[in-house]
Amino acid sequence: MSGMDRGSTIARSDGVVEAQFDDVRVVLNEDLAYLGLNAVGQRIWDLLAAPQTLGSLVEVLLEEYDVAEADCATDVTRYVEALVDHKLVRLS
Repeated sequence: MSGMDRGSTIARSDGVVEAQFDDVRVVLNEDLAYLGLNAVGQRIWDLLAAPQTLGSLVEVLLEEYDVAEADCATDVTRYVEALVDHKLVRLS
């Protein structure tokens, strides 16, 4: 793990652009690193329109999806780590 915990704040990086292609949304940073987002990834990206803590993301997704809390926390953490690796979000 990248030192991220439930209190870590996640914010979209500056200069990220996005485009929708059928059921997939693509987000692209200034270095041309990109990710294709599925439905859950799109929901997380939408929630990050304003900075969020990892814990708040998990709480919202637990209310919206039928998933165990431990699985949700693990999956969201991995997903956010991928966003960080692609410089699409930053942590504070």
